[in-house]
Amino acid sequence: MGKPSGALRRTLVTGAVLLLVGLGVQVIPKLASPAHAGSITLCSGFSDCRSKGYSTGGYESAWGKMYWRMYAGRNCTNYVAYKLIQTGLPNVRPWSGEGNATNWGIAMSRVTNRTPTVGSVAWWHSSHPSASRFGHVAIVEKVGSGSITISESNHGSDLSWRRISKDSVNYPTGFIHFNDRRLSVTKRPTVSGTPQVGKAVTVNTGSWSPNPNKIRYQWIVDKKPIPGATNKTFRIPGGLAGKQIAAVLTGVRKDYTNAKTMSKVLPPIKQGTFKVVKQPKITGEQKVGSKIAVGGAVYTPSAKIGEVKWYADKKLIARTKSRFLKVPASASGKRIGAVVVGAQPGYKPKQSYAFASSIVGGPKVPEEPDTPDGGLAQTKGGFVKGGTRLGGLMQVDPGEFNEKVDLTYQWTRDGAVIRGATSAKYRPTEADVGHRLSVTVSARSASGERLTETYGPSGRVRVKPTVKVTATGGSKQAEVAVRVTAAGYAPTGHVKITTNGGRTVTKSLSGGKAGVTFVKLPPGDYAITASYSGDAVAYWASGGAFTTVK
Repeated sequence: MGKPSGALRRTLVTGAVLLLVGLGVQVIPKLASPAHAGSITLCSGFSDCRSKGYSTGGYESAWGKMYWRMYAGRNCTNYVAYKLIQTGLPNVRPWSGEGNATNWGIAMSRVTNRTPTVGSVAWWHSSHPSASRFGHVAIVEKVGSGSITISESNHGSDLSWRRISKDSVNYPTGFIHFNDRRLSVTKRPTVSGTPQVGKAVTVNTGSWSPNPNKIRYQWIVDKKPIPGATNKTFRIPGGLAGKQIAAVLTGVRKDYTNAKTMSKVLPPIKQGTFKVVKQPKITGEQKVGSKIAVGGAVYTPSAKIGEVKWYADKKLIARTKSRFLKVPASASGKRIGAVVVGAQPGYKPKQSYAFASSIVGGPKVPEEPDTPDGGLAQTKGGFVKGGTRLGGLMQVDPGEFNEKVDLTYQWTRDGAVIRGATSAKYRPTEADVGHRLSVTVSARSASGERLTETYGPSGRVRVKPTVKVTATGGSKQAEVAVRVTAAGYAPTGHVKITTNGGRTVTKSLSGGKAGVTFVKLPPGDYAITASYSGDAVAYWASGGAFTTVK
């Protein structure tokens, strides 16, 4: 029998198409010619692709079978179904109804978006300018900064690989994420070291599946990158005192989608501490009207003079930023001393001490200053050091005296005696949170003479809160609940809740709680963070959680 006429051939083809659609089997689509700007064919045909090093996936021996009830043969839907089955998906079509390529992204809209990932399905709707009226599907093999590489099978050809730029007319309508090849984080990284100015902290790599070829590091503060902080180890500068930092790690592996993870946010960074290596000295002639100076103090790390407090005997006569002093008439007959305060941003001020070797207008004096009335006197002032925070250590230095003394201590809370708090050291408890502390030091000489000094009150005792985030993913949404708690105190203020997709809302705490539901989220894994603003008693803090949106 001869070939049918053109009209008869068209009638037969149309009838076959209608029959297949009626049976629920896909019609074989054929993508329009890929010869568009920004689309480059890398190989064409099984043998050509093999010779050029591009995988055929074994499809040359498998195309005669049907996968996902797609029409057997060298065509896009059967090839993509075959490839997805090789990743572990069952040979069962994930949806019911039409199998034409144009319907794939519609039927699987819950996992379809505009983000390409290795292993996802590139999808062209029938309305796409470069697709046939049946649409087209392919497998994403690589994702570059400005292009994707796909493997595909078209009706009438074996298999080919193409590179398509993002600005090409051939770029897909969307991407279907059935079973992508992506890195995953199996164990969150942790940070070792003390979060204190001048000290170093180090983040480990955590655990990944599979192992990345490379990991990029970025330390952040207040969710913003710290310039230059791109190594595993980060030495904390003074400008970050009181702030909270974390490390963000990006895993990179060839032919896989990058993955990000973040360490826990560290506690507020403590101020650094100085050590006085060498005490300063006072130089210059000790007489009224002369110019004297104090200098020579050595600190580690190095420090600048933040303030100098000048004394004549025990009386304060001047406070200045300068290390020089013109001796006033009020200092006549007295011994001048100086307290030099070493300072540097992010460090606790540290005092060093100097005493003149002679009295003003008089002879040299012994190492310890004489007391005019011969009675018990404090020759060096005391002070309280340490932070006023829950669990921190406060300690009083009683100073020095001109006689041997017995010392007793009593700590008070807002002026009320704290029972049992009778040593030079004290750690604030839950009962102290929000209150101000003082300590009274009583010195008693062998003759029974007593001298009492009270240091304080301090600032309010503060507390580090805990931010617990619970995130529950659903269909295109994530429900987030935040709870901020603190020992001995009910935090007030606001929390800022953010997704890794850039959505942010600010909520006021009510009973320490706040919440929000993020809607219309693309499917994927989400890191949810909540940053608590802090108040007069509770420090700034943050927390986070992971969830998956379908």
